[in-house]
Amino acid sequence: MKAQRSRLDQNLEWSDIPYILTVCEAGSLAGAARLLGVNHSTVFRRVESVETKLGVRLFERRRRGYVMTPAGELFYERALVLCEGMDGIERELSGKDLRLEGPLTITTTDSLLHCLAPAFAAFQARHPDIELRLLSDVRALDLMQRDADIALRPTPDPPEHWVGRRLAPLSFAAYAHRDYWRDACGLSPESLRWVMLGDDLQPSPMSRLASRCRSEKANVIIVNTMMSVFDMVGVGAGVAVMPCYLGERHPELVRIHEPDASAGWHLWLLAHPDVRRSARVNAFYEFAATRIADTFATIA
Repeated sequence: MKAQRSRLDQNLEWSDIPYILTVCEAGSLAGAARLLGVNHSTVFRRVESVETKLGVRLFERRRRGYVMTPAGELFYERALVLCEGMDGIERELSGKDLRLEGPLTITTTDSLLHCLAPAFAAFQARHPDIELRLLSDVRALDLMQRDADIALRPTPDPPEHWVGRRLAPLSFAAYAHRDYWRDACGLSPESLRWVMLGDDLQPSPMSRLASRCRSEKANVIIVNTMMSVFDMVGVGAGVAVMPCYLGERHPELVRIHEPDASAGWHLWLLAHPDVRRSARVNAFYEFAATRIADTFATIA
């Protein structure tokens, strides 16, 4: 069977089939030529070529037209099934491409999910048949294990073997609640309280910037998530360095100094090469390139 399939692939072309089917249905070369919109000689050459390739006579040439032989009848029956199958594939795949249905898993951070919730909701509204699964996690990226289709992460150096798009540069700054900062204006730097991430083993750009800004004698509250930093500063617990995309969203927070982008971090959209060609992944890539990038472009 494999040898027969290889022989057909090498000799019989898919484009030959419509010519043979049309002659079968029209019963003549002239009739087939009219239906196909080609010259009589073109149909003749195609029929002769196919019969030569297959080594069988598909038609009996009679004065009033072409009549199928038993081999021609078999060809006609099998070719109709092939054409109907191809039409079905085209209809089904075309419909799925329009619907863009099925699950799409995106891993991101809690702070990005907080800021981009409206963007995710807009994507879901645009593609209601996609089942959006959002994983808020601070673990190492897990695309190689295919726990997620897409990673939307802040990072200075994404893995080389993933397909990525840099959406926006990220800046960091120190923020405080306006009431806390008003009351702290007369205090010494040692009297300020700072809220910091407990990431001593792998200091984040926020922790490094905070270490430069705060006094070593200042009191510190240690938390383990970025959103915990945001929440504590939001209730006036102290000063903290955080991404500008997060700090600028709180109406009661004030920025203490100009944004710092020296860490070289960017917001990256990443996918494993095996899934980048997926219609769902591609749809989110196109959406993120405009909606999410525009969102970050408005943040200082």
